[in-house]
Amino acid sequence: MIGYRHIYVGGVLFLMMSCVEPFDAASEISSAGDLEGTLIVEANITDVEKTQKVYLSRMQRVANDSTVNVEEDRLFNVTTPILVKNGLGTDYESGAQVQISDSNGNIYQFEETEDGTYESLQPFAATANNSYRLSVVTVDGEEYVSEEMEPPGASIIDDLYVEKMVSDTGVEGVGIFVDASFTANGSKLLRYNYEETYKIIAPMWTPYEFEIIRDENEYVYDDQDNVIDILYPDVSLVPRAREEQVCYKTDPSNEEVLLNGNILTGSSTTHKLVRFVAMDNPIISHRYSILLKQMGISARSYEFYERLIAFSQNESLFSQIQPGTLEGNVSDIDGNTSVIGYFDVSSEVSQRLYFNFVDLFPDEPLPPYFGTVNCDNLTAPVIPNPDRDGPPPPDLVPCPQSLIERIKLGLVEYYQGNSDPPGECEGPYIVVPTICGDCNIVGSNIKPDFWID
Repeated sequence: MIGYRHIYVGGVLFLMMSCVEPFDAASEISSAGDLEGTLIVEANITDVEKTQKVYLSRMQRVANDSTVNVEEDRLFNVTTPILVKNGLGTDYESGAQVQISDSNGNIYQFEETEDGTYESLQPFAATANNSYRLSVVTVDGEEYVSEEMEPPGASIIDDLYVEKMVSDTGVEGVGIFVDASFTANGSKLLRYNYEETYKIIAPMWTPYEFEIIRDENEYVYDDQDNVIDILYPDVSLVPRAREEQVCYKTDPSNEEVLLNGNILTGSSTTHKLVRFVAMDNPIISHRYSILLKQMGISARSYEFYERLIAFSQNESLFSQIQPGTLEGNVSDIDGNTSVIGYFDVSSEVSQRLYFNFVDLFPDEPLPPYFGTVNCDNLTAPVIPNPDRDGPPPPDLVPCPQSLIERIKLGLVEYYQGNSDPPGECEGPYIVVPTICGDCNIVGSNIKPDFWID
Protein backbone atom coordinates (compact mmCIF):
# COMPACT_ATOMS: atom_id res chain seq x y z
CA MET A 1 0.00 0.00 0.00
CA ILE A 2 1.03 3.60 -0.42
CA GLY A 3 2.53 4.67 2.96
CA TYR A 4 0.74 6.67 5.62
CA ARG A 5 0.81 10.14 4.22
CA HIS A 6 -1.73 12.96 4.08
CA ILE A 7 -2.60 13.19 0.40
CA TYR A 8 -5.36 15.64 -0.35
CA VAL A 9 -7.71 14.75 -3.15
CA GLY A 10 -9.64 17.32 -5.10
CA GLY A 11 -7.45 19.92 -6.70
CA VAL A 12 -4.26 18.48 -5.17
CA LEU A 13 -3.99 14.80 -6.03
CA PHE A 14 -4.85 15.27 -9.66
CA LEU A 15 -2.00 17.51 -10.70
CA MET A 16 1.05 17.33 -12.92
CA MET A 17 4.17 19.40 -12.54
CA SER A 18 4.53 22.13 -15.13
CA CYS A 19 5.12 25.86 -15.29
CA VAL A 20 1.85 27.39 -16.35
CA GLU A 21 -0.38 30.25 -15.38
CA PRO A 22 -1.88 30.14 -11.87
CA PHE A 23 -5.38 28.69 -11.51
CA ASP A 24 -8.18 29.11 -9.01
CA ALA A 25 -7.68 26.23 -6.56
CA ALA A 26 -11.09 26.70 -4.92
CA SER A 27 -12.97 26.36 -8.21
CA GLU A 28 -10.85 23.36 -9.16
CA ILE A 29 -11.70 21.64 -5.90
CA SER A 30 -15.37 22.45 -6.38
CA SER A 31 -15.38 20.70 -9.74
CA ALA A 32 -13.89 17.52 -8.32
CA GLY A 33 -17.28 15.84 -8.64
CA ASP A 34 -16.12 14.77 -12.10
CA LEU A 35 -13.89 12.30 -10.27
CA GLU A 36 -16.78 10.68 -8.45
CA GLY A 37 -16.67 6.89 -8.88
CA THR A 38 -12.98 6.77 -9.76
CA LEU A 39 -11.32 3.56 -8.60
CA ILE A 40 -8.40 4.05 -6.23
CA VAL A 41 -5.84 1.23 -5.96
CA GLU A 42 -3.15 1.02 -3.30
CA ALA A 43 -0.74 -1.88 -2.98
CA ASN A 44 2.80 -2.41 -1.79
CA ILE A 45 4.38 -5.84 -1.55
CA THR A 46 7.80 -6.30 -0.01
CA ASP A 47 10.56 -8.88 0.22
CA VAL A 48 9.39 -9.74 3.75
CA GLU A 49 7.36 -12.96 3.83
CA LYS A 50 3.95 -11.99 5.16
CA THR A 51 0.31 -11.66 4.18
CA GLN A 52 0.39 -8.96 1.53
CA LYS A 53 -2.49 -6.48 1.17
CA VAL A 54 -4.26 -4.49 -1.54
CA TYR A 55 -6.72 -1.67 -0.84
CA LEU A 56 -9.52 -0.69 -3.22
CA SER A 57 -11.94 2.19 -2.99
CA ARG A 58 -14.13 4.51 -5.04
CA MET A 59 -14.26 8.24 -4.74
CA GLN A 60 -17.67 9.62 -3.94
CA ARG A 61 -19.23 12.90 -2.92
CA VAL A 62 -20.36 13.14 0.68
CA ALA A 63 -23.93 14.06 1.57
CA ASN A 64 -22.91 17.60 2.42
CA ASP A 65 -21.94 18.98 -0.96
CA SER A 66 -20.33 22.07 0.53
CA THR A 67 -16.63 22.47 -0.10
CA VAL A 68 -16.18 24.58 3.00
CA ASN A 69 -15.61 23.30 6.55
CA VAL A 70 -16.06 19.65 5.62
CA GLU A 71 -14.12 17.45 8.00
CA GLU A 72 -11.29 15.50 6.38
CA ASP A 73 -11.99 11.82 5.80
CA ARG A 74 -9.40 9.09 5.38
CA LEU A 75 -9.74 6.83 2.41
CA PHE A 76 -9.70 3.10 3.09
CA ASN A 77 -8.73 2.42 6.71
CA VAL A 78 -6.20 3.80 9.16
CA THR A 79 -3.34 1.97 7.47
CA THR A 80 -3.68 3.90 4.23
CA PRO A 81 -2.43 7.37 3.51
CA ILE A 82 -4.91 9.25 1.40
CA LEU A 83 -7.07 11.85 3.05
CA VAL A 84 -9.83 13.56 1.17
CA LYS A 85 -11.40 16.91 1.97
CA ASN A 86 -13.69 19.53 0.54
CA GLY A 87 -16.75 17.40 -0.07
CA LEU A 88 -15.29 14.10 -1.28
CA GLY A 89 -15.72 10.87 0.67
CA THR A 90 -14.93 7.16 0.45
CA ASP A 91 -16.77 4.15 -0.90
CA TYR A 92 -14.98 0.85 -0.30
CA GLU A 93 -14.77 -1.37 -3.37
CA SER A 94 -16.05 -4.84 -2.46
CA GLY A 95 -16.43 -8.04 -4.44
CA ALA A 96 -13.39 -7.57 -6.68
CA GLN A 97 -11.10 -10.31 -7.95
CA VAL A 98 -7.52 -9.45 -7.01
CA GLN A 99 -4.34 -11.30 -7.86
CA ILE A 100 -0.61 -10.71 -8.23
CA SER A 101 1.41 -12.68 -10.76
CA ASP A 102 5.17 -12.90 -11.15
CA SER A 103 7.52 -13.55 -14.06
CA ASN A 104 8.15 -17.10 -12.82
CA GLY A 105 4.52 -18.02 -13.45
CA ASN A 106 3.33 -17.89 -9.85
CA ILE A 107 -0.10 -16.43 -9.15
CA TYR A 108 -1.07 -15.18 -5.71
CA GLN A 109 -4.80 -14.91 -5.11
CA PHE A 110 -6.30 -12.40 -2.68
CA GLU A 111 -9.53 -12.47 -0.68
CA GLU A 112 -11.51 -9.62 0.80
CA THR A 113 -11.13 -9.64 4.59
CA GLU A 114 -12.98 -6.40 5.26
CA ASP A 115 -14.58 -3.77 3.06
CA GLY A 116 -12.02 -2.65 0.50
CA THR A 117 -9.16 -4.68 2.03
CA TYR A 118 -7.83 -7.70 0.16
CA GLU A 119 -5.24 -10.07 1.68
CA SER A 120 -3.21 -12.80 0.01
CA LEU A 121 -4.46 -16.32 0.69
CA GLN A 122 -0.97 -17.31 1.77
CA PRO A 123 2.06 -15.32 2.89
CA PHE A 124 4.68 -14.62 0.25
CA ALA A 125 7.66 -12.35 -0.35
CA ALA A 126 8.89 -10.55 -3.43
CA THR A 127 12.15 -12.10 -4.60
CA ALA A 128 15.13 -10.67 -6.48
CA ASN A 129 15.30 -11.00 -10.27
CA ASN A 130 11.56 -11.44 -10.42
CA SER A 131 8.91 -8.99 -11.61
CA TYR A 132 5.36 -8.62 -10.32
CA ARG A 133 2.07 -7.39 -11.76
CA LEU A 134 -1.20 -6.56 -10.03
CA SER A 135 -4.53 -7.41 -11.66
CA VAL A 136 -7.98 -6.28 -10.48
CA VAL A 137 -11.40 -7.17 -11.86
CA THR A 138 -14.23 -5.28 -10.19
CA VAL A 139 -17.68 -6.68 -9.54
CA ASP A 140 -18.88 -4.64 -12.54
CA GLY A 141 -16.38 -6.35 -14.82
CA GLU A 142 -13.91 -3.47 -15.08
CA GLU A 143 -10.34 -4.76 -15.52
CA TYR A 144 -7.25 -3.00 -14.29
CA VAL A 145 -3.60 -3.97 -14.47
CA SER A 146 -0.36 -2.50 -13.20
CA GLU A 147 3.00 -2.20 -14.83
CA GLU A 148 5.53 -4.89 -13.94
CA MET A 149 7.63 -3.97 -10.91
CA GLU A 150 10.80 -5.52 -9.48
CA PRO A 151 12.07 -5.35 -5.87
CA PRO A 152 15.22 -3.25 -5.48
CA GLY A 153 18.13 -4.51 -3.40
CA ALA A 154 17.94 -4.14 0.36
CA SER A 155 19.52 -1.52 2.61
CA ILE A 156 20.63 -1.79 6.25
CA ILE A 157 19.50 -0.02 9.42
CA ASP A 158 22.66 0.59 11.44
CA ASP A 159 21.06 2.34 14.39
CA LEU A 160 17.72 3.73 15.56
CA TYR A 161 17.78 6.18 18.47
CA VAL A 162 15.98 9.04 20.20
CA GLU A 163 17.24 12.49 21.23
CA LYS A 164 15.70 15.51 22.90
CA MET A 165 15.40 18.34 20.41
CA VAL A 166 13.64 21.54 19.47
CA SER A 167 11.82 21.56 16.14
CA ASP A 168 12.30 24.16 13.43
CA THR A 169 9.17 25.88 14.73
CA GLY A 170 10.52 26.08 18.28
CA VAL A 171 8.58 23.15 19.76
CA GLU A 172 10.39 21.09 22.39
CA GLY A 173 10.13 17.35 22.04
CA VAL A 174 11.96 14.24 20.92
CA GLY A 175 13.37 13.29 17.55
CA ILE A 176 13.73 9.72 16.36
CA PHE A 177 16.73 9.28 14.09
CA VAL A 178 18.09 6.49 11.93
CA ASP A 179 21.55 5.66 10.61
CA ALA A 180 21.51 3.51 7.48
CA SER A 181 23.91 1.89 5.03
CA PHE A 182 23.52 1.04 1.37
CA THR A 183 24.54 -2.39 0.15
CA ALA A 184 26.55 -2.85 -3.03
CA ASN A 185 23.52 -3.93 -5.06
CA GLY A 186 20.89 -2.24 -2.96
CA SER A 187 18.70 0.75 -3.65
CA LYS A 188 19.93 4.13 -2.48
CA LEU A 189 16.40 5.50 -2.66
CA LEU A 190 14.72 4.93 0.70
CA ARG A 191 11.20 5.40 1.96
CA TYR A 192 10.32 5.35 5.65
CA ASN A 193 7.10 4.77 7.52
CA TYR A 194 6.38 3.35 10.93
CA GLU A 195 3.99 1.98 13.49
CA GLU A 196 4.08 3.55 16.94
CA THR A 197 2.77 1.84 20.06
CA TYR A 198 2.41 3.50 23.43
CA LYS A 199 1.36 2.67 26.95
CA ILE A 200 -1.70 4.44 28.37
CA ILE A 201 -2.31 4.70 32.11
CA ALA A 202 -5.69 6.05 33.21
CA PRO A 203 -4.81 8.88 35.63
CA MET A 204 -7.91 8.56 37.84
CA TRP A 205 -8.26 4.77 37.88
CA THR A 206 -9.47 2.94 40.99
CA PRO A 207 -10.00 -0.80 41.50
CA TYR A 208 -13.78 -0.36 41.81
CA GLU A 209 -16.64 0.37 39.45
CA PHE A 210 -20.35 0.98 39.83
CA GLU A 211 -23.03 -1.67 39.72
CA ILE A 212 -26.65 -0.54 39.48
CA ILE A 213 -28.84 -2.20 42.09
CA ARG A 214 -32.08 -0.44 41.11
CA ASP A 215 -32.59 2.20 38.44
CA GLU A 216 -36.09 3.30 39.59
CA ASN A 217 -38.29 3.29 42.65
CA GLU A 218 -39.63 -0.08 43.79
CA TYR A 219 -42.66 -0.15 46.09
CA VAL A 220 -43.30 -2.65 48.89
CA TYR A 221 -46.95 -3.45 49.59
CA ASP A 222 -48.76 -5.10 52.48
CA ASP A 223 -51.53 -7.66 52.16
CA GLN A 224 -54.04 -4.90 51.45
CA ASP A 225 -51.89 -3.45 48.62
CA ASN A 226 -50.91 -0.47 50.70
CA VAL A 227 -47.45 0.97 50.12
CA ILE A 228 -45.45 0.33 53.26
CA ASP A 229 -41.96 1.09 51.94
CA ILE A 230 -40.11 2.55 48.98
CA LEU A 231 -36.83 1.14 47.73
CA TYR A 232 -35.10 4.03 46.01
CA PRO A 233 -32.67 3.76 43.06
CA ASP A 234 -29.26 2.67 44.26
CA VAL A 235 -25.78 1.63 43.22
CA SER A 236 -22.94 -0.29 44.84
CA LEU A 237 -19.20 -0.62 44.29
CA VAL A 238 -17.77 -3.86 42.94
CA PRO A 239 -14.26 -4.86 41.80
CA ARG A 240 -13.64 -4.01 38.16
CA ALA A 241 -14.44 -6.87 35.82
CA ARG A 242 -11.61 -6.12 33.36
CA GLU A 243 -8.25 -4.38 33.14
CA GLU A 244 -8.93 -0.66 32.82
CA GLN A 245 -5.82 0.95 34.29
CA VAL A 246 -3.15 0.09 31.70
CA CYS A 247 -3.80 -0.06 27.96
CA TYR A 248 -1.85 0.11 24.70
CA LYS A 249 -2.50 1.64 21.33
CA THR A 250 -0.80 1.21 17.98
CA ASP A 251 -1.07 3.92 15.32
CA PRO A 252 0.28 3.89 11.77
CA SER A 253 2.45 6.73 10.58
CA ASN A 254 0.64 9.72 9.14
CA GLU A 255 3.55 10.87 7.03
CA GLU A 256 6.10 9.66 4.53
CA VAL A 257 9.82 10.33 4.76
CA LEU A 258 12.08 9.88 1.73
CA LEU A 259 15.85 9.76 1.46
CA ASN A 260 17.82 10.05 -1.77
CA GLY A 261 21.15 8.34 -1.11
CA ASN A 262 22.35 9.13 -4.63
CA ILE A 263 23.11 12.70 -3.61
CA LEU A 264 25.16 11.61 -0.58
CA THR A 265 28.86 10.95 -0.40
CA GLY A 266 29.74 7.42 0.66
CA SER A 267 27.66 4.34 1.32
CA SER A 268 25.79 5.44 4.44
CA THR A 269 23.64 8.15 5.97
CA THR A 270 23.49 9.29 9.59
CA HIS A 271 21.13 11.22 11.85
CA LYS A 272 18.15 11.08 9.50
CA LEU A 273 15.08 12.43 11.32
CA VAL A 274 12.13 10.11 10.71
CA ARG A 275 9.74 11.19 13.48
CA PHE A 276 9.31 14.18 15.77
CA VAL A 277 7.00 14.03 18.81
CA ALA A 278 6.22 17.17 20.77
CA MET A 279 6.93 17.04 24.49
CA ASP A 280 3.24 17.65 25.32
CA ASN A 281 1.98 14.79 23.15
CA PRO A 282 0.29 12.22 25.43
CA ILE A 283 1.56 9.27 23.37
CA ILE A 284 4.97 9.60 25.04
CA SER A 285 3.59 10.07 28.58
CA HIS A 286 4.86 6.71 29.82
CA ARG A 287 6.50 4.17 27.53
CA TYR A 288 6.65 4.55 23.75
CA SER A 289 7.79 2.22 20.99
CA ILE A 290 8.27 2.75 17.28
CA LEU A 291 8.71 0.09 14.60
CA LEU A 292 10.51 1.84 11.78
CA LYS A 293 10.27 0.36 8.29
CA GLN A 294 13.00 1.28 5.83
CA MET A 295 12.13 0.36 2.26
CA GLY A 296 14.33 0.43 -0.77
CA ILE A 297 12.31 1.61 -3.76
CA SER A 298 12.78 2.19 -7.46
CA ALA A 299 13.44 5.54 -9.09
CA ARG A 300 9.92 5.49 -10.54
CA SER A 301 8.43 4.86 -7.10
CA TYR A 302 10.59 7.54 -5.50
CA GLU A 303 9.37 10.12 -8.01
CA PHE A 304 5.75 9.16 -7.38
CA TYR A 305 6.03 9.42 -3.59
CA GLU A 306 8.05 12.63 -3.84
CA ARG A 307 5.35 14.31 -5.88
CA LEU A 308 2.60 13.10 -3.56
CA ILE A 309 4.42 14.47 -0.54
CA ALA A 310 4.95 17.78 -2.29
CA PHE A 311 1.27 18.03 -3.20
CA SER A 312 0.11 17.26 0.33
CA GLN A 313 2.54 19.50 2.19
CA ASN A 314 2.88 22.59 0.01
CA GLU A 315 -0.36 24.25 -0.94
CA SER A 316 1.62 27.03 -2.62
CA LEU A 317 2.07 24.56 -5.46
CA PHE A 318 -1.44 25.57 -6.50
CA SER A 319 0.10 28.59 -8.16
CA GLN A 320 2.70 26.55 -10.04
CA ILE A 321 0.79 23.60 -11.44
CA GLN A 322 -2.18 22.91 -13.62
CA PRO A 323 -5.06 20.45 -13.27
CA GLY A 324 -4.33 17.02 -14.62
CA THR A 325 -3.79 13.45 -13.58
CA LEU A 326 -1.07 12.39 -11.18
CA GLU A 327 -0.01 9.39 -13.16
CA GLY A 328 0.50 6.10 -11.30
CA ASN A 329 1.29 2.68 -12.72
CA VAL A 330 -2.21 1.14 -12.69
CA SER A 331 -4.49 1.52 -15.70
CA ASP A 332 -7.79 0.34 -17.13
CA ILE A 333 -7.22 -2.37 -19.75
CA ASP A 334 -9.72 -0.77 -22.12
CA GLY A 335 -8.35 2.70 -21.54
CA ASN A 336 -11.85 4.11 -21.02
CA THR A 337 -12.06 4.36 -17.23
CA SER A 338 -10.07 6.63 -14.95
CA VAL A 339 -8.12 5.08 -12.09
CA ILE A 340 -5.83 6.44 -9.39
CA GLY A 341 -3.29 4.05 -8.03
CA TYR A 342 0.19 2.79 -7.56
CA PHE A 343 1.47 -0.77 -7.22
CA ASP A 344 4.85 -0.81 -5.52
CA VAL A 345 7.37 -3.57 -4.88
CA SER A 346 10.03 -2.75 -2.32
CA SER A 347 12.75 -4.24 -0.15
CA GLU A 348 12.13 -3.79 3.55
CA VAL A 349 14.11 -3.86 6.77
CA SER A 350 12.75 -2.80 10.14
CA GLN A 351 13.87 -2.09 13.67
CA ARG A 352 12.05 -1.33 16.92
CA LEU A 353 12.93 1.28 19.55
CA TYR A 354 11.56 1.88 23.07
CA PHE A 355 11.93 4.82 25.43
CA ASN A 356 10.31 6.20 28.60
CA PHE A 357 9.23 9.82 29.13
CA VAL A 358 10.81 9.95 32.57
CA ASP A 359 14.19 8.93 31.17
CA LEU A 360 14.25 11.91 28.82
CA PHE A 361 12.38 14.43 30.97
CA PRO A 362 12.98 13.31 34.59
CA ASP A 363 11.94 16.61 36.17
CA GLU A 364 9.02 17.49 33.91
CA PRO A 365 5.29 16.88 34.47
CA LEU A 366 3.62 14.33 32.25
CA PRO A 367 1.93 15.60 29.08
CA PRO A 368 -1.81 16.34 29.34
CA TYR A 369 -4.02 13.27 29.15
CA PHE A 370 -5.80 12.38 25.91
CA GLY A 371 -8.69 14.41 24.64
CA THR A 372 -10.05 17.73 25.82
CA VAL A 373 -11.69 16.36 28.97
CA ASN A 374 -10.47 17.85 32.25
CA CYS A 375 -9.81 14.88 34.54
CA ASP A 376 -9.60 17.22 37.54
CA ASN A 377 -13.25 18.21 37.05
CA LEU A 378 -14.69 16.14 39.91
CA THR A 379 -18.45 15.92 40.39
CA ALA A 380 -20.78 14.10 42.78
CA PRO A 381 -24.16 13.65 41.04
CA VAL A 382 -27.20 12.49 43.02
CA ILE A 383 -28.09 8.79 42.64
CA PRO A 384 -31.07 9.82 43.01
CA ASN A 385 -31.75 8.33 46.44
CA PRO A 386 -32.98 10.71 49.17
CA ASP A 387 -31.65 8.33 51.83
CA ARG A 388 -28.09 8.68 50.51
CA ASP A 389 -28.02 11.97 48.60
CA GLY A 390 -27.59 15.43 50.06
CA PRO A 391 -30.52 17.85 50.45
CA PRO A 392 -32.35 19.13 47.36
CA PRO A 393 -31.78 22.74 46.31
CA PRO A 394 -34.19 25.51 47.35
CA ASP A 395 -37.45 25.84 45.45
CA LEU A 396 -37.03 22.22 44.23
CA VAL A 397 -34.78 23.25 41.34
CA PRO A 398 -33.82 20.02 39.50
CA CYS A 399 -30.34 18.68 40.14
CA PRO A 400 -28.08 17.91 37.15
CA GLN A 401 -28.21 14.53 35.42
CA SER A 402 -28.25 11.72 37.96
CA LEU A 403 -25.46 9.23 38.62
CA ILE A 404 -27.52 6.29 37.35
CA GLU A 405 -28.29 8.10 34.11
CA ARG A 406 -24.60 8.85 33.63
CA ILE A 407 -23.62 5.25 34.39
CA LYS A 408 -26.10 3.96 31.81
CA LEU A 409 -24.66 6.34 29.21
CA GLY A 410 -21.11 5.29 30.04
CA LEU A 411 -20.13 8.83 31.00
CA VAL A 412 -18.51 8.40 34.42
CA GLU A 413 -16.30 6.18 36.56
CA TYR A 414 -16.06 5.93 40.33
CA TYR A 415 -13.20 7.88 41.89
CA GLN A 416 -13.77 8.18 45.63
CA GLY A 417 -16.43 8.63 48.31
CA ASN A 418 -17.97 12.05 48.88
CA SER A 419 -18.18 13.88 52.20
CA ASP A 420 -20.59 12.51 54.77
CA PRO A 421 -23.18 13.83 54.55
CA PRO A 422 -23.13 15.02 50.91
CA GLY A 423 -23.80 18.66 50.14
CA GLU A 424 -26.73 20.16 48.35
CA CYS A 425 -27.51 18.36 45.07
CA GLU A 426 -24.66 15.94 45.71
CA GLY A 427 -24.55 12.18 45.92
CA PRO A 428 -22.33 9.89 48.01
CA TYR A 429 -19.74 9.27 45.26
CA ILE A 430 -17.26 11.49 43.46
CA VAL A 431 -16.93 10.56 39.79
CA VAL A 432 -14.68 11.42 36.86
CA PRO A 433 -15.25 11.26 33.09
CA THR A 434 -14.95 7.68 31.87
CA ILE A 435 -11.86 8.39 29.78
CA CYS A 436 -10.02 9.39 32.97
CA GLY A 437 -10.76 6.15 34.80
CA ASP A 438 -10.91 3.57 32.00
CA CYS A 439 -7.99 3.40 29.56
CA ASN A 440 -10.03 1.26 27.12
CA ILE A 441 -11.67 4.45 25.91
CA VAL A 442 -8.32 5.38 24.37
CA GLY A 443 -6.64 2.04 23.70
CA SER A 444 -6.86 -1.70 24.33
CA ASN A 445 -6.13 -3.56 27.55
CA ILE A 446 -4.47 -6.36 25.56
CA LYS A 447 -0.71 -6.04 25.72
CA PRO A 448 0.90 -6.52 22.27
CA ASP A 449 2.94 -9.69 21.90
CA PHE A 450 6.07 -7.70 21.08
CA TRP A 451 5.82 -5.30 24.00
CA ILE A 452 8.75 -5.11 26.44
CA ASP A 453 8.38 -3.18 29.67
